[in-house]
Amino acid sequence: MTALTLGRARVVRPPGPPYSSLGSIRAMRRLRPNGFFDTIHRDHPRLAYVRFGNEHAYFLFEPDLVRTLLVDAGRATAKGRGLERSKELLGEGLLTSEGEFHRHQRRLVQPAFHSTRVAGYAEVMCDEARRVGDGWRDGACVDMSTEMSRLTLRIVGRALFGTDLRDEDIATVSRALSTFLARFQLLMMPAAALLGRLPTPANLRLRAARDDLDSLVYRMIAEHRASGDTGDLLSMLLIAGADEAGGGMSDRQIRDEALTLLLAGHETTANALTWAWLLLADDRADALRLHREVDALGHPPAPDDLDKLPFARAVIAESMRLYPPAWTLGRRNTEPLTIDEYTVPKGSLLATSQWVVHRDPRWWGDATQFRPERWINAEGQFDETAPGAPRGAYFPFGAGRRVCIGESFAWTEGVLVLATLAQGWAATSLPETTMDTLPAVTLRPAHGAPLRLRYRR
Repeated sequence: MTALTLGRARVVRPPGPPYSSLGSIRAMRRLRPNGFFDTIHRDHPRLAYVRFGNEHAYFLFEPDLVRTLLVDAGRATAKGRGLERSKELLGEGLLTSEGEFHRHQRRLVQPAFHSTRVAGYAEVMCDEARRVGDGWRDGACVDMSTEMSRLTLRIVGRALFGTDLRDEDIATVSRALSTFLARFQLLMMPAAALLGRLPTPANLRLRAARDDLDSLVYRMIAEHRASGDTGDLLSMLLIAGADEAGGGMSDRQIRDEALTLLLAGHETTANALTWAWLLLADDRADALRLHREVDALGHPPAPDDLDKLPFARAVIAESMRLYPPAWTLGRRNTEPLTIDEYTVPKGSLLATSQWVVHRDPRWWGDATQFRPERWINAEGQFDETAPGAPRGAYFPFGAGRRVCIGESFAWTEGVLVLATLAQGWAATSLPETTMDTLPAVTLRPAHGAPLRLRYRR
């Protein structure tokens, strides 16, 4: 327990690892961020305090504290360091905006993710997955992370933006996102805002990537203005913007919302699918069970088949438990908070981690093992309560007022894409295949996902 005096107030901190303010930064870089979280959790499994440069950081690892942070204290917190730094690329989109402005923008976008809309998008998901499967060749070696990224980008392009993204568009998005993620750990460091203004090669690459994305999104905006309302999300933003008092949203704001949904709408699902393929490649029994389920349909998976694919959904759920695409969540409190017996001063950083909580053996049996069957209940149906973990022990899409707006879209896409591709294909590992992680805003495979395809029919 640490006690500090700030003015007249004595601040009592929870115990934490014995890092100096600079030592914590060095440890994060040495261990990689998710390893850094693991190290803290090992000795402080509930709550820990770390001085991180000039920041006071609190790490919350138990399900009730996850709920406290994301649900109970939702209106007393703002985005954390990760989303603060993401403004460099995303601007003031849904992921990064705050307060009443965020609530207003979320209300504008929410209709695009209504259940009836998502049901319509499901046709696109199945169609694009079949297109990818038709292009695969028996015995070919592919990088499944690249395959899933291209596929989910095409789905987002058609479903949300009414656009068939060209190969060069997909390459632009992939290149820009990789540039940002490769630099993300540096962006998380203290003084990153100052360092980001220097004309270093890395900064220049990031600015060039942002310019490329701007060109793509502004072209899509111009095309939609020329073609008129096509009923997609971008059309909704343009119409809502035109209806706003004072002339509506600027093109810059529409750009921020569109780019946020384009990137976030494909990256996390692509990662979930990639990890699922990697896990199934090393688990023949579960792969066989998935194949039996999709073969029993007797036809290519369709939107109406979601309830007939409980094991496919369990595979996606379990892959997001072990390798959560959004692996950490941070907040900054806008007023003092009480956590256990500690008062957390305003402006502190508070962080939790799906990577840690989803793998904690206190909540999960065989915590580090891939066991999709844990999500299947006695009636053979997918059931999120079947594992018996407490509320707050599983939160791949966050929780509370900032829960992911596209959660239903992502679940539908993950299940239908996996089922569609698994009906015709299996994948096996190669000698160079690993499960190493690259933790940035999302959790990617560190070395891609090289797999060998096997045609099943």
